[in-house]
Amino acid sequence: MRLEEGLFEQATSDPEKLQKLYDDWASDYDHDIGAWGYEAPRVAVHYLRDLISIDVLVLDAGCGTGLVGTELKSAGFNQVVGIDLSPDSLTIAAATGAYQSLKEIDLTVLPTDLPTAHFGALLCIGVMSYLPDIEDTCREFCRLLKSGSPIVLTQRSDLFETRNTQKAFDALVSDGTWEQLEITPARDYLPVNPEFVGTGVKYCVFRRC
Repeated sequence: MRLEEGLFEQATSDPEKLQKLYDDWASDYDHDIGAWGYEAPRVAVHYLRDLISIDVLVLDAGCGTGLVGTELKSAGFNQVVGIDLSPDSLTIAAATGAYQSLKEIDLTVLPTDLPTAHFGALLCIGVMSYLPDIEDTCREFCRLLKSGSPIVLTQRSDLFETRNTQKAFDALVSDGTWEQLEITPARDYLPVNPEFVGTGVKYCVFRRC
């Protein structure tokens, strides 16, 4: 079986399994994901660009091989920090030249050691399926952000319902942690991958209060 086969069932939060999966896949990841019609990095950066100036410090949470960072660089953002669980993916991300710095961080272990109220924007694209504690993860993201900072997340449409994603989001709205700006209908996720037929992705946009 090729590494990318069976991906639909690999929404695990086990950090050792995730690190091995993405380390082993790192050299082929960009090619494979591109062949499946993956557009989330471009779409997510489009949302961010409409919300913030390009001179803010952006955190790419779960940056992988740097697909989001590359889109940020193309959009004019030149202050981007990337974090990811996979050291092999980080090596490839470094070669893009899109990141001011990169750090190996496991987002299943909270809180992270990143500084409070440090970043001016945050993206977490293609990662939430591996982070089942959605509310705590989002609270950690908010801790890292300055007041008024935008946040763009993605979540698979099937997991959005089964993991009560909206309930977790609403909890942060209710206590004034963030403002929900938009939750899109499900859009194409990996339209050319037969495992993901019928599975979309929602773009979730917030502003830190």
